[in-house]
Amino acid sequence: MTQALYLDIVPLRRIVYAYNMHVDEKKISVSLATVELEPAQIGKKAGTRMRVTEQGAFLDGYDDAGSRERGTGRLMDALEKSLER
Repeated sequence: MTQALYLDIVPLRRIVYAYNMHVDEKKISVSLATVELEPAQIGKKAGTRMRVTEQGAFLDGYDDAGSRERGTGRLMDALEKSLER
């Protein structure tokens, strides 16, 4: 189970959110993430550069940064698809 709280949203510029992750009933980690968006030239085409900064805390001996990174990657893929619409 994952719960998220959006702390700051500036359309087309920034999203800041905090979330925690659970395995069954055990909270295993919490994080604060910032997604920054800025116009960028990609070849001859206008595009958007996305910078993601995430700070995580792993709790009670749970330390699987790889899972956190894969999960964040899936979230960013979903955001990209949403922005393409």
